[in-house]
Amino acid sequence: MRSPVSTCRPAIPAQARIALSLPANKSRHLDRSRTQHHRERRSGETPAFRLCVCLFFLLTPSAPAQTLTHIRQSQTLRCGINLETPEYSTSDDHGAREAFDTAICKAVAVAILGPNARVTFISYPDDVTSMAALTSGAVDLLPTLTLDLTHAAGTGIAFSPPLLYDGVGFLTPTASKISRAAELDNKKICVLAETEPEVALRAWFSQQHLKFLPFPFQEEGEMEAAFVTGNCTALAGDLTRLATTRLAFGPLASRYTLLPEQISKDPLAAASLANDPAFADIVRWTVEVLLQAEESSLTPQNIAATHTNPDPTIARLTGQTHEIGARLSLDNAWATNVLTAVGNYGEIFARTLGDQSPLKLPRALNRLYTQGGLMYPLPLK
Repeated sequence: MRSPVSTCRPAIPAQARIALSLPANKSRHLDRSRTQHHRERRSGETPAFRLCVCLFFLLTPSAPAQTLTHIRQSQTLRCGINLETPEYSTSDDHGAREAFDTAICKAVAVAILGPNARVTFISYPDDVTSMAALTSGAVDLLPTLTLDLTHAAGTGIAFSPPLLYDGVGFLTPTASKISRAAELDNKKICVLAETEPEVALRAWFSQQHLKFLPFPFQEEGEMEAAFVTGNCTALAGDLTRLATTRLAFGPLASRYTLLPEQISKDPLAAASLANDPAFADIVRWTVEVLLQAEESSLTPQNIAATHTNPDPTIARLTGQTHEIGARLSLDNAWATNVLTAVGNYGEIFARTLGDQSPLKLPRALNRLYTQGGLMYPLPLK
């Protein structure tokens, strides 16, 4: 996450302002209610009455959100897409990932509603406004949100396992033949000043006993211009942001290489309201199904032929054992429907972020654990 350079923020779109206003209104309502409650205590109301009032305020905020009920009644899942617009995104340093997010939302919608599921996509400029939309009930799911203490503790948001391991990396000219981050010792590195990437760079170079030579900028455009004109050896930032930046170079993009190393942790996960655990469970296990399908080599092309496969994991995943649906109040074909609609995790990554996409993002830590990555599907039993 990028630390803001100043406290000034640009004007927020009307849709986002509406989303942001809701929690504040609720807060003011609760403040007035608490004041009234204290007056009643001073006025000598009976203990039983005061107990009822206390219970009301304790229980009301934790009432179920009924996200799942709303999705089923409307036959639509509302998906919040964080566009990571640079002029708004002062607190988040990820790059845009709309295609990946779209696939994740479609997977969750199909799990609940079946093959003909509908998804409504609502765009937001940054993580602040997208979180406000989620907590106000304007959307049902944020397919990728930074998973850290700031976003998870005390926010009322439930997270899936990490869907995308992002973090600070480096973009270098291919002609430099630099292949490892350690080769940037005492090399000038373009970076946005007073941001989390700069903090991560200083820490990593110190830990590696290498000399960090920063070339700091206040504006992304100026920094990118300095990089393409050869004024620094590498451009630093979150890998998803660097992939987006490289794509924006147009015909010059092929001249630059993303190093596969990642020197900081900035994972992304699917986010839903914590007070609807039934929906959060479906989101979580949809992610697990996508990962397990890749490990089991299941694709839309071969999943129909798995009814004769003796592998017990495949039998569970495809609903042959009648276990996978009941525990989530879904039908036993839900996972098969999901994989038929969007493919497995590896296929989603490849076509939306990886080699088959314009971004050409190295899979790196997002490989399965069997391939040296961090993606580890939990058992479907």
